[in-house]
Amino acid sequence: MSNPVIDLLHARFPGRSIARDPLDDGVVDELIEAARLAPSCRNFQPWRFLFLRSEDGLRRGGAALAEGNAWATRAPLLVVATARREDDCHSPDGRDYYWFDVGMAVMNLMLAATARGLAARPMAGFDPAEIRTRFDLADDVEPIVMVAIGRPSDDDGHLPEHHRGGHLRPRTRKEPAAIAEVL
Repeated sequence: MSNPVIDLLHARFPGRSIARDPLDDGVVDELIEAARLAPSCRNFQPWRFLFLRSEDGLRRGGAALAEGNAWATRAPLLVVATARREDDCHSPDGRDYYWFDVGMAVMNLMLAATARGLAARPMAGFDPAEIRTRFDLADDVEPIVMVAIGRPSDDDGHLPEHHRGGHLRPRTRKEPAAIAEVL
């Protein structure tokens, strides 16, 4: 028995070697729609995204990346997911959900990219203050994650040696018993 969602998750390509080929407008629109359809606490949809695909947008977004993520400057699309705490659903016991909600929207976006045969790699290695400055975001807007998206490439000569061939290595995950208890 096959599950199409599990199959899609197995197919996800988290590689760092991404071709520079631009993405069609329709593909970008699909990614936006996938993020838009994510669930959120009380349907507040706290996420906001910057889809960087112009030369200027990619240059400004790339300047905020940590040195270890310099490979992502080759991607034809960088996505910055942001949120404001004020847009959260504010549960009575004080729990914040907006980061979780943004994570679900980003995963939807990544699965839509995977369904199109694209690589989508999330990155924490960037400077949020630099994103705020370069894109004139308000102080209360939190850049949470960046995602590099593009067509996978076997040409990984531009990567540091320790990342070369990474797309050929199997992904490792903890065993089910290490992460879940069924009672």
